[in-house]
Amino acid sequence: MQNSKGKIVSKAVLFYSEDFKKLDFGIGHPMRGDRYEKALLEFKKEGLLKQLELKEPRLVSKDILEFFHTREYIKRVEAANEGILGYVGEEAPAFRGIFDVGLLSVSAGLNCADELLKGSFELGINFCGGWHHAFEDRGRGFCIFNDIAVIANYLLDKGIGKVMIVDYDAHHGDGTQKAFYNSRDVYTVSLHQDPKTLYPFLTGFEDELGEGRGLGFNRNFPLSTYCQDKEFISKFSLAAEIIVGFRPEFVIVQMGVDGSGECFISNMQLSRKSYDYASKVIAGLQKEIGFRLIVLGGGGFRHPMLGKNWGIQIKNFIGG
Repeated sequence: MQNSKGKIVSKAVLFYSEDFKKLDFGIGHPMRGDRYEKALLEFKKEGLLKQLELKEPRLVSKDILEFFHTREYIKRVEAANEGILGYVGEEAPAFRGIFDVGLLSVSAGLNCADELLKGSFELGINFCGGWHHAFEDRGRGFCIFNDIAVIANYLLDKGIGKVMIVDYDAHHGDGTQKAFYNSRDVYTVSLHQDPKTLYPFLTGFEDELGEGRGLGFNRNFPLSTYCQDKEFISKFSLAAEIIVGFRPEFVIVQMGVDGSGECFISNMQLSRKSYDYASKVIAGLQKEIGFRLIVLGGGGFRHPMLGKNWGIQIKNFIGG
């Protein structure tokens, strides 16, 4: 697109730091620090970086984490920063630097929000984000801080009236659902493997529709254990109708690709076709409705699958 002086400017900003590699749970764990540089390499191969403005994240104050997390939990993660052995929650092992890289990840997502609020870009991307399992008082499922919940509450605090979260990671975003289950200002939509057969096991069912003021503003689309593209696309078309009906001002997408048949962490058998479809639908709806879009990475633990499937989505989001 062009600015008022006719200069070509980017529609999208990607926040990236080499320090993302410090988000590493260690040898033998699926979450290793090299996933971001490997994904970036795929973006370069596809020529995506020529269509994005690349920026270094600016660290935010740790106090902003209190938009979702308890002060006690923030202090516990901070105390683990020096390498205290143990866990900050279920399936969230502590490691040296855990607080620093956790805050960096959240900062990158909040930087996206700030750029979009200023009107500098239409799309903000942080692929070191999408930590949808973390609860307000503990980490869970590879997630330290729930950046999605922090960002959504930050946007509400800035005067945004309607935020939608669209999550198609293989795992149900239970932390995000919990955060907004009583809210009508943040509509949460999740497509994921049947939670009877995959973590987190206890939530993510169709009858979970919200409570109180939030009744009717939470929708889950559990997919069959070995779901393929046809089923995913059919269910995502229903999610698209919800987006149209809600007409959000901001959409936060968790674009996890661990439902790919190439990824070992779920049973789903999706191909590139599903991620291509979902991202094209969202990009089309952005043009129709005019919402601002924040895209966060989520799951995916095989290479080069991760970068390729994130890459096709980013390409569609920027209209490439």
